[in-house]
Amino acid sequence: MLNLEKHSSTIIFDLDGTLVDSLNGIGLAMKKTLAEFGYDIKIDNILPRIGAPMIQVVEELTNENSSEINRIYEHYLNIYRKDYLHEILPLDGANNLIDNLYKNHFSLAIVTNKTEYDAKSVVKELNWIKQFKIIVGRDTKKLPKPYPEGTIYALNRCNSEPQNSIFVGDTEYDMAAGKNAGVKSLIGLLGSRNASQLKNAGATHIASNLVEVEEIILHR
Repeated sequence: MLNLEKHSSTIIFDLDGTLVDSLNGIGLAMKKTLAEFGYDIKIDNILPRIGAPMIQVVEELTNENSSEINRIYEHYLNIYRKDYLHEILPLDGANNLIDNLYKNHFSLAIVTNKTEYDAKSVVKELNWIKQFKIIVGRDTKKLPKPYPEGTIYALNRCNSEPQNSIFVGDTEYDMAAGKNAGVKSLIGLLGSRNASQLKNAGATHIASNLVEVEEIILHR
């Protein structure tokens, strides 16, 4: 259980795999993209890499030069936006969690390695735009997660101190972004990573689902 001053607390969420069920679509879009460039990459080799900026995933899987990596990444964005972005659904418990935190006067923010445009598109599609004070994408600030810039920016926009805030995410990139920004409480959500991986990355709490995240935050 966390002792927070609600009116000055910000809950920062990752998006993919934390609030929305999007990882498989991301993986399929990347697999399709790479196949069009002559790479036969199994989705099982893509999914564990999600959490990093997708341009980094392209680099890891292809070892191409920077201009070709950018070309592949731009093609990935086109495929993802056309075929997968609008099929994203909230994870179980996401709507209730967001509504309850908002009603309890927490400031809510998203810090994601999606582009800001794509993140806002998802949030608007799911009718969450009113509840979130700020949405920070991989391109909002100069450096994406695991660097702390996006997290610090979100906290500043919400007028919150890191020691009175929480970062909720499902990868080591989320835990590192929160930890590097001085966020006191880091909730690791099981799914794409196991408990050991999340704890090793700095998680102070582990949750199996979003109902447990709500219990940790609201002291139920």
